[in-house]
Amino acid sequence: GMRQRVVIALALAAEPKLIVADEPTTALDVSIQAQIIQLLRRLCREKGTAVMLVTHDMGVIAETADRVAVMYAGRIAEIGPVQDVIKRPNHPYTIGLMGAIPTMGVKVERLTQINGSMPRLNAIPKGCAFNPRCPKAFDRCFAERPEPMQAGQSKAACWLVRDPAHV
Repeated sequence: GMRQRVVIALALAAEPKLIVADEPTTALDVSIQAQIIQLLRRLCREKGTAVMLVTHDMGVIAETADRVAVMYAGRIAEIGPVQDVIKRPNHPYTIGLMGAIPTMGVKVERLTQINGSMPRLNAIPKGCAFNPRCPKAFDRCFAERPEPMQAGQSKAACWLVRDPAHV
């Protein structure tokens, strides 16, 4: 935890406009994580610095971010305001991620599972990269790669946004 604080202080000493923090809370206990995130938020607010967090920790994202980009196979699957993406995901991958997070006080038999595995970056399928794992894939998903398109406050790279008849 102390090392992370020192690295943050060093990064902010140069008064950058942007800090890219790659997994800044990995391998820290929850209380130290919270301290690091609070320190980062406070110092950046005081200095007017933007932070790009790269993390797999949805709790950190929900607690700290204003906007989130969910990536799959090296591309943005969904992007938008963090609360919108977390509470109303549009891309099937984001829906799967959110469904795999346990909710306090809610008893479920089994958490959501995303079947299959990530493709190797040198073997991404034609069309939407998520199509082999997507429970809602239809013909267009296997033929054309979607670009992010408006879906409420967010954008999702999914043909279901344009063609909800397949939902």
